[in-house]
Amino acid sequence: MVRNSDGMTFEQRFEHAYRVMSSSRFLEMKGLGNEVPYFILTYQPQDEPKLAAARDRLLRRLRGDGTKVCEIDLWALASRLWRATGIFDQILAAEPSMTKSEFGDNVANVVSPVEYLSPLIAEQVRALDPPPKVTVLSNVGRLFPLVRAHAILNTLQPLVSDVPVVLIFPGSFRQSTTQGSSLELFDKLTDDDYYRAFDLLDQETN
Repeated sequence: MVRNSDGMTFEQRFEHAYRVMSSSRFLEMKGLGNEVPYFILTYQPQDEPKLAAARDRLLRRLRGDGTKVCEIDLWALASRLWRATGIFDQILAAEPSMTKSEFGDNVANVVSPVEYLSPLIAEQVRALDPPPKVTVLSNVGRLFPLVRAHAILNTLQPLVSDVPVVLIFPGSFRQSTTQGSSLELFDKLTDDDYYRAFDLLDQETN
């Protein structure tokens, strides 16, 4: 299936994202039927060095329009959870003596989307007063393979469903009428679990 994003440059993706995210249709969550207002904003992995500046510019433009945005850096949030254990430095020091599996288990449990990460995301969204008009999640690629994007989206849905959520994702978002949807991290690693989300770059801008 040909998608709007297939021929877009990096700059065009973020320009289109701004036009969608600043539209009343998006902010008022129109045309979604019974689906949750979750969206994927993809970019090509080779554009990673430009991501931080483009993301920050997008958020500044939205805020300049008066749109309140809850921005959550997933890597920073996970790091906060690891530091809160009080033993993260010891775990890092012990890494050379651990197998890859042992080390992964030690650090992954602390950022479980079900128990910790998604509830903390929801807590940050609810803490804002007045409430945000949109929530933007970034840096999910840095958490792979400890935390997968679909796990965050699936566990967050029961907690945050009354505000649009945009996941900025390094890779591709594939949708199939027969196989459901999947995110392809870095355009190499496919996760076939189904989740309810829309391609932000396929959304209308008015």
